Amino acid sequence: MAIQAGYKYLEVRPQAETNQLFIKGRNMTVWHLIGTMRANSMTKEETASDLDLPVEAVEEALAYYEENRAMIEAEVEAEGQWLREHGYL
Repeated sequence: MAIQAGYKYLEVRPQAETNQLFIKGRNMTVWHLIGTMRANSMTKEETASDLDLPVEAVEEALAYYEENRAMIEAEVEAEGQWLREHGYL
């Protein structure tokens, strides 16, 4: 994975088992933020408030997700498949 620079609220974690970025200062990937937003039908403002993040952090995560949707969704699907194969789902 190429290191992606230029993000204020997102960071690379080379030791992580994912290629997607994390929210700085949190043990939360971009997908976890997006999933929380979707599962609770929250706006970006509600998500920011609920997760105690600046709205700009949520906006940056949303933009990153849109730019990297295929990679992130492939990772989510692979994780779901692994969980199903091992009886967790």
